[in-house]
Amino acid sequence: MVYQFKVSSTELSRFQLLIELDGTHTFADFHNCIQQACGYNSDQLASFFTQGARHGKQTEISLLDSKFHKPNSLCMTRTTIQSIINRKDQKMLYVFDFFADRLFYVELTQILMGKTRLEPSVIEQNGAAPSQLLEEEVMGQGPEVTKEEECLDYGDLDDYNEIFGEIEDLTGGV
Repeated sequence: MVYQFKVSSTELSRFQLLIELDGTHTFADFHNCIQQACGYNSDQLASFFTQGARHGKQTEISLLDSKFHKPNSLCMTRTTIQSIINRKDQKMLYVFDFFADRLFYVELTQILMGKTRLEPSVIEQNGAAPSQLLEEEVMGQGPEVTKEEECLDYGDLDDYNEIFGEIEDLTGGV
């Protein structure tokens, strides 16, 4: 059985992935497929969350294998798609930037009975993915500082009073 998922972002409305996986693939396979399609570095933390009745986070499927079993927490490498996903239109969240709480919406769009898929596959991609870390996005948007701007020349600073005036002038004579 093949599962088809739509992956989308609220940050970039044009970005969308359509991914197909076999039911026996793990969430780690799904994670790796998303990471590769977006051009992300796989050394960052990530988790899937199944959604509750009111779109709240319900069960975490984490990249990290916790030695302590938290309630409602599973490991991506040991959890298959078919063990969690069981109905069309089932929704999940995929958190790819924990520090800035940035995520993708994941929705099961179709279950294809009688088909199998050897490898997870991106069958359609629209738009560019958002940057992996918000820090990268912010750094890329700021004005570039040139070497000249970095080291402004204020001339000879031998006389502090020439530049800033007398201390009494700055404090109002207090």
